[in-house]
Amino acid sequence: MNVRAKLLTLILVLAMMPFSATAQDDTPDIPAGWEIGIESPQDTEPIFQLGLDGEVSVKFWIDNQNLAAINLDIEFDIPFDGSANGPETVEIGAQSNKSFEFTIHQIDVSEFAASQSDRFIVTGTVTGYAGLPLTTGGDSKDGEGNITIPMVVDLTIDLAEPTGPLNAGTISSLEVIVRNEGNAVDSVYKVTVTDSCPLLDVGGAEELESVAIEMGNNLTQILNISTSDSHPTKNCVIEISIQSRGDIDAGRSQTADSDESTVSIVEDRGDNSDGDDTSNNNDDTSNDGDVISQNWTPIWPGAAIFALFFGALSRRKL
Repeated sequence: MNVRAKLLTLILVLAMMPFSATAQDDTPDIPAGWEIGIESPQDTEPIFQLGLDGEVSVKFWIDNQNLAAINLDIEFDIPFDGSANGPETVEIGAQSNKSFEFTIHQIDVSEFAASQSDRFIVTGTVTGYAGLPLTTGGDSKDGEGNITIPMVVDLTIDLAEPTGPLNAGTISSLEVIVRNEGNAVDSVYKVTVTDSCPLLDVGGAEELESVAIEMGNNLTQILNISTSDSHPTKNCVIEISIQSRGDIDAGRSQTADSDESTVSIVEDRGDNSDGDDTSNNNDDTSNDGDVISQNWTPIWPGAAIFALFFGALSRRKL
């Protein structure tokens, strides 16, 4: 086979062979950057209920997908004039994530309406990579959540003092005032009245129950007090206590407030004429005694003088 024939055969073989060169795959994207967020229970929207002390604990996370560790400054923006107690600087390793806890506190929940909600913000700002500080401002990102004001139950009760003693067998009244000093509409769930005198009756307190009382408003009721004709003279203590609908709805069966008042009952002694007669008789007896004593006083000296005179005459005759 001549050279030309060999050359043609080689060309045909090469043409029939599959192309063996492999193209380089595209370089995969390497995740880079970082994120910040608020941990939420059960993967729901991050909403947190403040406690009655105006505090709640929250966690935020930072996910660093950079190939180097990052350093960040942390700032908190808290609504309702609150503050946060948490880390001011953090470091996250390369391609790792980490969670941090902080406390929202110093919120006076009684100053805000119940169920009011507002946003809080946690801001992270990159200050360095791999331990080297940045010479210019770094990247900043926010994590956000909401906090909600709880219902503050604060019903107070004030029972007036009586203006004076109450005669047995008569009727009087006392004013009672319930004030709503909480941060939501509330009402008296149950009212309980007790007293220390079995012959005393107090009525009208049940009219306080189930009446809506707006924030900062009062509810006034007049209690009717009646006594038996045979009630003895005694100081009777009346106590009134209330439960709040807000407490009951929250599963608390406690007393919201109580107050007491003391009523003096004066026994009805009836007609005092017999006592007056007895007094007069005593006076008469006393006067009679004086008269008797005065009658004897002149008789006795006269008898003595007469006896002396009689004795003198008898001596002269002798």
